[in-house]
Amino acid sequence: MPLRDRFTLAGMVEQQLSLQERATLLEKSRLGSGLGWQELQSLAAYFEAWRADAGTYVCRQGEQSDFMCMVFQGRVRIVKEDLQHTSKEIASVGPGQVVGEMALIDGEPRSASAIVTTPVLLLVLDEDHCAQMADQMPRLWAKLLLQLARTMSKRLRQTSGVLAEYLSS
Repeated sequence: MPLRDRFTLAGMVEQQLSLQERATLLEKSRLGSGLGWQELQSLAAYFEAWRADAGTYVCRQGEQSDFMCMVFQGRVRIVKEDLQHTSKEIASVGPGQVVGEMALIDGEPRSASAIVTTPVLLLVLDEDHCAQMADQMPRLWAKLLLQLARTMSKRLRQTSGVLAEYLSS
């Protein structure tokens, strides 16, 4: 199902932001760090803006989907079910942070659910727009992937630290 249909069915509302407004938001994010204004404007052209209210599922654990979101207003809980199907919050994501980048990169089903806790504004990059960027602006695409790799590396380091503490107790 196309992203627009999926988000609309979930109760999300597309937000009309100008290219300049999207570039300004990206400039404030970790993914936008190190990019010049022209690169930010080019990057912004590949993102769509969406609003969602508390309780909205951005994505669900196990579903096949192909997008990532950057949070610019509000908060999103990251929830994972354990083997007994009990939901456990594993993170809370706020302004400037990314949700769902793993599925965009590896195409695997979602490893967790993302649930809006306070009204959010998201910038969304789907697989089709990511592929277009790779074809049309390969250097910018490479910079974006490097920032995503840094984000995932940081999360892996944090998770391995938590695991080490858990195993030592």
